[in-house]
Amino acid sequence: MKTAKDKNSQNSWKIGTSYSLANPIDLNAVKEAGQECMELTWQPLDIMDPEVKSACDQVVRQAAELGIEIWSLHIPFGTEWDPSQEDPSIRERVVSKVHTVLSYAQEWGIRTAVFHPSWEPIAPDERAKRLEAARITLGLLSRDAAGLGVRLAAECLPRTCLGHSADEMEYLVSGNPELGVCCDVNHLFKESPQQFIERLGHRIVTTHISDNDGTDEKHWLPGDGIIQWDAVLEALRKVGYGGPIMHEVRRPNPHELMDNWKNRIEAKVR
Repeated sequence: MKTAKDKNSQNSWKIGTSYSLANPIDLNAVKEAGQECMELTWQPLDIMDPEVKSACDQVVRQAAELGIEIWSLHIPFGTEWDPSQEDPSIRERVVSKVHTVLSYAQEWGIRTAVFHPSWEPIAPDERAKRLEAARITLGLLSRDAAGLGVRLAAECLPRTCLGHSADEMEYLVSGNPELGVCCDVNHLFKESPQQFIERLGHRIVTTHISDNDGTDEKHWLPGDGIIQWDAVLEALRKVGYGGPIMHEVRRPNPHELMDNWKNRIEAKVR
């Protein structure tokens, strides 16, 4: 009987988990559970703090020793990291800080960097200008990242954040060929995740996988909410997605994540 991996056109989806330096999980357990990759994050710790950078260095070394690929890192988010700020001087500071993080990604051998297109709230009458500011800044940063051998991926976001729909994500990547997309299925409410994937599939380079209640993001285990996982996985296969199935759930347990994938989600599409 075929599994989801067998039917995937790329036949190579790796299963991974987000790893937060602020709430670390046992990397040995990640390895034992059979997860092959992870995304490194440290929010709300300050990556500009040398001690935090040193701690990340240690995680990177340990992951390499265990044979766990650090597929991506998550650039910090919030007001001070918002690429959609209308004030050019603020955006310049954002670009400078993101460049530092991208240089760390290059140092660590991480080839994908996920970035939020904005913070919130964003008022309706500000939206068009903020979208254009974000598009310009993301384009600049994606070219900067490409020069370092890193692919920048803009993450779709919920609520009033920028990138809350396929329409807005298509606008943000327009004219920015180096810019990829992180499809966070837990953030999509303007259309179904499968509809988003069908439209942005050629730009999706990584995923964030978790479930929600249909109203707001929850970061639940897949299957605990309302997302139609068989339709999501079929859409990923149809667009030829070859990146990882990167779980981003609250308080991740590596064995629980892997059991959930094998017995609850992958089993649905056999």
